[in-house]
Amino acid sequence: MTSGPDARARLRGAFVGSASGALSIAAHGAGGGAMVPSESALILLLVVSAAVGGAVTLMSTRVPTAAVLVLGQVLGHSVLSIASEHHHGLSLTPMMLATHACASVVCAVLIRGAVLGYGHALSVLRRILPVLGAVLVVPDSSRTPATRYRSNVVLRLLVCSGSGTRGPPLFV
Repeated sequence: MTSGPDARARLRGAFVGSASGALSIAAHGAGGGAMVPSESALILLLVVSAAVGGAVTLMSTRVPTAAVLVLGQVLGHSVLSIASEHHHGLSLTPMMLATHACASVVCAVLIRGAVLGYGHALSVLRRILPVLGAVLVVPDSSRTPATRYRSNVVLRLLVCSGSGTRGPPLFV
C-alpha cells in the first residue's frame, strides 16, 4: 500500500492550480482581453485549474514549477479565449504574451519560496513541540490544600462556649 503525496507536494499543487486560474484572469485582462469573464468561462477555468493543481501534486518536483505554470497559463488563456465573448480569438498579442510570461515567472518564484518556507517552518515546529511538551507542567487544581489540625484551638472553643444551647432569646 503506497502513501499519498507529501504535504509539500499538495501545497505546491494547490498553489499552482489556484495561481494558474487567478493569473490567467489577471494577465488575460491586463493583456487586452475581457476583464470580466462569463460564468461558464469561470467554471471551465476552475476545472482546468484544479486539474493542473492535481497533476502537479502527483508529479511532485519532477517538472519545474515555471513550466507547469506556463502550461496552466496557456490552458487558462485558451479557456478564456474560447468561452468568453470577446473578439481577439486565440491569438496572443505581444502585451498579453509578456503579461502571461511575467506572471508565470513571478508566481513560480513565490511558490518556490512558500514551499521552502513551509518546509523550514515544519522542521522548526518538529523541534519545538516536543520540548514544549516536556517543559510545560500543568498544575493539578483538583486537589484542595489540606488544613492543619489545631487541637488546642478546638478545645479552647469548647471550654469557653457557655451553656451550649443556642437559640432565640428567651422572651420571644
